[in-house]
Amino acid sequence: MMLGFILIVIVVYYMINSSNLGQSCCRNNQAHAHTSLNILDERYARGEIDREEYLERKQELSGQKQSISLKKGQ
Repeated sequence: MMLGFILIVIVVYYMINSSNLGQSCCRNNQAHAHTSLNILDERYARGEIDREEYLERKQELSGQKQSISLKKGQ
């Protein structure tokens, strides 16, 4: 009788503990989610892209660049 009660308590404990662990994991991932602008900022800070490319891509991502001009071959 006592063994059955102990097993039930252990099962309930693990069910509660595992559900809390899953929630904190998801909240943690959402807090560290990167937006495209954040990734762009990081790439620029690491020196992977130059200033001109950074500014151009930032304009595109923020929706400020409305028209694309194409140069025809000379």
